[in-house]
Amino acid sequence: MALITAKLSIAEAFKPVNLHLYFPTDLPESVGNRVKGVITLLHGLHGDCSDWFAMTAACRYAADNGYILIAPSAENSFYNDMAHGSPWYAILTESLPEQLRRIYNIPAAREVNYIAGLSMGGYGALRIGLARPKRYAAAGSFSGVVDMRAALPAIASPKSLIRPVLEAVFGEQLVLPADADVFTLAERAARLEPDQRPRLWLSCGRQDTDVDFSLYGQNKKLASHLTGLGLDFEFKEWDGVHEWNFWDRSLAEFIGFIQGSDYAARKRRDWA
Repeated sequence: MALITAKLSIAEAFKPVNLHLYFPTDLPESVGNRVKGVITLLHGLHGDCSDWFAMTAACRYAADNGYILIAPSAENSFYNDMAHGSPWYAILTESLPEQLRRIYNIPAAREVNYIAGLSMGGYGALRIGLARPKRYAAAGSFSGVVDMRAALPAIASPKSLIRPVLEAVFGEQLVLPADADVFTLAERAARLEPDQRPRLWLSCGRQDTDVDFSLYGQNKKLASHLTGLGLDFEFKEWDGVHEWNFWDRSLAEFIGFIQGSDYAARKRRDWA
């Protein structure tokens, strides 16, 4: 295998962009000795590019199935162009992919590119995957903050410690642009031809709730909305909270989803 820690110079960021990459260079014969695809993994709030590789078996799951992994750091940007900060949406959808193709020869074809993330990164994966359906065949959200329009007023009271973080992204009035709302983006995707729509996979723990801010409730709401739109998606729930054991399993489940295999079931038997 090849595990690379990179620091790329991207003009729009006004700072180096850090990322981790995994290449399955020693694929076993059972996998087919060829790269099957690329999964971009997005971190959560206060996280960075090292989280997925340090806290889960992401590299082993990728090795089992022949996937390149790309995990960029994007600060607390919610993967948007920040009101007071770097344009992370543009960086992650334009500048960074171009550099990765040029430097590492990362496959660019839509049918082999996928994006997923946890919490803030779950929102980011859906936001990017739905907004760029020509780039990604599927997007996965694990315990994602999927209803940002409802979440912003719930978590950003004037005395909230997170309010300055959100103001840096969405401005002092905390206005969520229409093109950054997952529900609106899903409606737009539903109007595309069926073969142009990204497939979606959602997971959330049943105990991932809070009096004012229930991620489980948000994900149930989004699943209902997606059902009404007729999009190709799966929503998986099981007992769990907002932590790495849940996200580790979610990644294995997502890999099974994108390749239509029983990989997640086999992993569950291993864990049992």
